Amino acid sequence: MKKRAFISILCALLVSSAAYAKSLVITLTDGTLVYYLLGSDTNPKLHFVDGGIMINADNYALEGVKNFYISNEDDPNAIKDVFTDDKMEIRDNVLIIPSTETVSVYTTAGKQVQANSRLMSNKTIIDLNALPQGSYVINIGKTSFKIMKR
Repeated sequence: MKKRAFISILCALLVSSAAYAKSLVITLTDGTLVYYLLGSDTNPKLHFVDGGIMINADNYALEGVKNFYISNEDDPNAIKDVFTDDKMEIRDNVLIIPSTETVSVYTTAGKQVQANSRLMSNKTIIDLNALPQGSYVINIGKTSFKIMKR
């Protein structure tokens, strides 16, 4: 019964707001935010399998999902501020950013990925060597920017 109600609510939200929303946002119980962009050619496809949610190729156990919502405002690809070259250094797939705020790295599809980062004398060092080639959105505090790893 709980699963049926969950499916009904999720489907109703998706249908009623897909024309206006930018993203489906899922908050996992560990605090991780996962974004699925809406309104493009690659809208997420949801399947409920064995007590979990499968979105495209990603699987989430229902007990691992804290909440979810459709958002017109959350967009991990949005750029609100730009770091200029005098603020950021790039050396061998390592970013050096003059900030000590929390760093998050996302794919352009909105999925958060793990990147090795550490603080060193009021700078954040982000090592991108473990990530595959592609475009990423780096979010630092309230600032986001895109990079391309080749």
